Amino acid sequence: MAIFNVSARDGSVSLVIRARCMSCARQLAADRSPVHEKRLWRDPELSSVELVGHPERLGYFSEGMNGILKRITA
Repeated sequence: MAIFNVSARDGSVSLVIRARCMSCARQLAADRSPVHEKRLWRDPELSSVELVGHPERLGYFSEGMNGILKRITA
């Protein structure tokens, strides 16, 4: 699986997620985050999804279960 960085466009919060695809990463963010963030992760105008290149260099491994690996708040 791939590693994605799902970020709020206002810079308030960012999630590192292991998922199969970009839409899967967005769905995981919406499903596994607090209720007040659900709209943020579902709306492409409020958040963005980027593939993390060479995730092993950052300590993330593509093997394993899908899910949120790290939550970064500003």
